[in-house]
Amino acid sequence: MCSLKTMVKIFLGIGALLLGAYAVLPESRPAIVAIAPVLLLLACPLAMLMMGGMNDREKEKNEPRTDPDQK
Repeated sequence: MCSLKTMVKIFLGIGALLLGAYAVLPESRPAIVAIAPVLLLLACPLAMLMMGGMNDREKEKNEPRTDPDQK
């Protein structure tokens, strides 16, 4: 399940990128407007992917390391 805090951060990040691209690239405005809803709908799946990656790194930190030479 995706965290609301992470989803809001991703939603705002995507929105900021879209606004920046809209302001900087006037010739691409129709394409940006067309793709914006799709990118904003992907906020939850992107949040889930990011949280999954963070969880994997957290597990690696917490697991005790085993020495291959020890039996």
